Amino acid sequence: MNRDVVPWATALLTVWMVGLYLLDPVPDTTAKYFFLSPWMHSGWSHFWNNMAFFIPLGIYAERRVDSIPFLAFAVLIPYLALHVPPLWGLGGWSQGASGLTKALTSYAIPALLVGFSGQLEDLSDFEFDWQEVAVAVLMLLATVFLTVNGWATVQRFAGLESSPDGVSVGSHFFGLVFGMLWFAWRAMRHGLVDA
Repeated sequence: MNRDVVPWATALLTVWMVGLYLLDPVPDTTAKYFFLSPWMHSGWSHFWNNMAFFIPLGIYAERRVDSIPFLAFAVLIPYLALHVPPLWGLGGWSQGASGLTKALTSYAIPALLVGFSGQLEDLSDFEFDWQEVAVAVLMLLATVFLTVNGWATVQRFAGLESSPDGVSVGSHFFGLVFGMLWFAWRAMRHGLVDA
């Protein structure tokens, strides 16, 4: 992870989504709906839930992969996650960046596991450092939380758990799939550690 990367792409997309949320435009044509729907939200809780995931996961992913690849991924995936499921008859048209947050979730799980395993390898010359222990514990807790969150989406998509009203489970599921594919593609190109 390159901590020198300033996460400007995450900031840019956050400002874009905040602006759309505050302006609350009503897309009156199919083209406007297609363009705006991945970035619009259907209320405060929808907006807040997406931002609570997008900002930290966006910063994490952007620092791992650099800003331009992250921006390309973060712009493409919400459109795919929202518009592919209806084409396959897996739900109707919807709105929001939840597909992107789920993609970042399923990208972050293996990335965090790789980072955590790297820390475990360094235990041979372990000297107790509160900061390193705290980072390792936070990485482990984040991995567990994101895994449980992703698993709930899989269960809802498979019909094993009921879906909350108004939630586009197809978009969430396809977001998870696209995030895993992105990690796998990056792992093949750059190696597991640098994926």
